[in-house]
Amino acid sequence: MATDLVGNVKLQRFIELLAQLNHLSAEAVQTGKLELLPQMNVVIKEMYDIQQNGEEEAYTAIEEDAQMIYKNFDGAAQMLKSNENGKIDEATNRLVKVFLKNIFQATVNIVQAYGLV
Repeated sequence: MATDLVGNVKLQRFIELLAQLNHLSAEAVQTGKLELLPQMNVVIKEMYDIQQNGEEEAYTAIEEDAQMIYKNFDGAAQMLKSNENGKIDEATNRLVKVFLKNIFQATVNIVQAYGLV
């Protein structure tokens, strides 16, 4: 897919958010810092708004990977909310890491689809 960034402020912002999410998800997987999730949530919400309201190919062609990001983040949030007594057990921690790795991979897939790597 040919991606023309010149003059496309929304797409430039989307790619900026994508880069932020990539770094946040990588850091969360590497360090286990789940306190990064609220920051990721803000980024993902803005990405969703841009992507879901965009009708051009730059947004429609990445729908599958974008859904991977949104659904895996929702899954991670639900897992953490479902923990009893607010303590994160080992099984939840492992599953949240899987969700975060899936998010990271989806960001890489989108960057590749845009031809930015």
